[in-house]
Amino acid sequence: MNGTEQKLLFLRNLTLFCGGFLLFTDVFFLVMGIVYEMPVIRYLIYVKLVINTTNIYLILKRHFLIATTIIYTVIMAMMIVGVICLGTEPAFQLYALGMMACISYNGYLHARILKRELPLALVIAIHVICYAGVYVYARTHEPLYTIPESGMNILILFNSVAAFSIVIIYVWFYHKIAIESEEKLENMALVDNLTGLYNRHYLLAVLNQPEPCKPDNRWLAMLDIDNFKKVNDTYGHNCGDYILHEVAAIARQTCANCTVCRWGGEEFIVLSRDGRCTIAVLETLRQRIADEPFRYDGKPLQITVTIGVMQYDERLTNDGWISKADEKLYQGKTHGKNQVVI
Repeated sequence: MNGTEQKLLFLRNLTLFCGGFLLFTDVFFLVMGIVYEMPVIRYLIYVKLVINTTNIYLILKRHFLIATTIIYTVIMAMMIVGVICLGTEPAFQLYALGMMACISYNGYLHARILKRELPLALVIAIHVICYAGVYVYARTHEPLYTIPESGMNILILFNSVAAFSIVIIYVWFYHKIAIESEEKLENMALVDNLTGLYNRHYLLAVLNQPEPCKPDNRWLAMLDIDNFKKVNDTYGHNCGDYILHEVAAIARQTCANCTVCRWGGEEFIVLSRDGRCTIAVLETLRQRIADEPFRYDGKPLQITVTIGVMQYDERLTNDGWISKADEKLYQGKTHGKNQVVI
């Protein structure tokens, strides 16, 4: 299942949840209307049961905007009729407020997934007008029905729990999506898309952090794939991307206790900051890459790397430290390649 289908499935399930919630409330209010002899509420529920059942079919057929419009409409209708019949004490008006979070999040989903949505400002304005209107009505008219205090308490509890549950659920969705979006943006900013390694920006941020160990235990290595341009020219850039991805995977696995970053192009940086990773691991890395049986389109490829290493020197700036490692790399490149220069 691709990403679009997953999003559509989530939208369907969320809309189904709202439709199922309405059916549940219909049953509850129908019982209340029968027990406490409120025919107006009872007749409304008969109509709502037909509408909400039909709405489930529309949701299953993926008519999400139509279904959402129906959901908003029947909730507002129940709120208005509830206040007319019993006044504001049973808290039917809370549904108008509770729907605000629902309207906003559903609008976001529709815009992102369906690329169209109900007019947000208009829908919110209608809910606000309905909310204000029922209060004005309740101030100027007596309720149609009077029910015992026990029944009133049941309605207050049910309506309050239902309205607040709607708010809590949708606020949680917003909270979750805000965190996921922020993490995704951070990932895009700090992680190289091709190799999955941290990028240059992340490395520079790490180098500016306080050092966790003594200077003698810190080192930085610049790694470059030998003859990489020849690989691209001979086999194409897709092959080059494959090599970059595979070399990155080997480096991440071999230097698990180090920070491994893609510096740019075919260059990588391995940074040891906490003493858990010795320089000897770089020779292991070089040998593993040289021995790796790379194959692309069925053709074997011999890939080697050259690595320049520089111990930490407190007299150097971070740029100077990286430049010194690059100088060691250049020495290796000009003296045969496929080696670690310390």
